Amino acid sequence: MELEQKKFELYSIVLRYLCYKITENLRKIYLDVDFQSERIVLTAVYVNAPTELELELLDDIATNSNAPIPDFFVEAKVKLAPEYNENEKHDFLLFAFFDESRYDR
Repeated sequence: MELEQKKFELYSIVLRYLCYKITENLRKIYLDVDFQSERIVLTAVYVNAPTELELELLDDIATNSNAPIPDFFVEAKVKLAPEYNENEKHDFLLFAFFDESRYDR
């Protein structure tokens, strides 16, 4: 199996655990796969510092994702919007908030 196909399968597994875990403060979640270290990193971008509940929800995504893929360790990182760089490269965008105000004219 090709690496890109395997990455997509991992993406599909993690994607199913986003339901009921998204808050208004969360703007994006990225997924990156490192086959050498057998790690999957979820990077969550928040507008404001996440609450304890939001951190628990993010941890739930990582923990639940890890169950069906025991060969990998799934971890979550948090970034605040001001720290986020639009030019960052990631394997997948799992979730993105659509901001209508950016497109109102």
